Amino acid sequence: MLFNLKLKQDLEIVFRTSNSSDELFDSFRVAIDNKFDDEDLYKILLRNKALSADEISMFAEKICKEFPDLSYNIYFCVAQLFESISSYGKYLDRSFTYYIKAAGSKPALHEPYMAIAKMYNADFNIPKFESIVNAIEDALQNVNLKSSLCFALSDLYKKINNNEKSLDYQKLGETYQRDGK
Repeated sequence: MLFNLKLKQDLEIVFRTSNSSDELFDSFRVAIDNKFDDEDLYKILLRNKALSADEISMFAEKICKEFPDLSYNIYFCVAQLFESISSYGKYLDRSFTYYIKAAGSKPALHEPYMAIAKMYNADFNIPKFESIVNAIEDALQNVNLKSSLCFALSDLYKKINNNEKSLDYQKLGETYQRDGK
């Protein structure tokens, strides 16, 4: 047990400080082989600045395959990461994809859809307005807090000057809110 704790601490140091993709990959393999299902450990790895976008995606997919219970938090973390490193909308589509993956792992939660709605860039139409709206509208059937999604849709339609749809979703959100949903 003490060996595993020491190994885990050593891996955390590598994940936090290494600038070598090879060293990170080798350490990741050790973590997986030792069945470390610690999302915080993997989040440190995923946030390492030495990793490319493709490497982040590869690691995230492997983590979620090996430890499905971590999927929601890992996918959500990666979505936030891509959103934060996106300049001129470069990684917003990837971010959108990972928010959708997070939502798919816990369909009742509304937070991934709220994040998608907030990241919409009307100037660049990234991610595509239709994709965002379709994802959120589809989620209305499953999420636990429907009113929040309706208000988000209302705000989205307001951004593109569709006041009629904006008002429709505002009213629907208020109805759900009165019902405690």
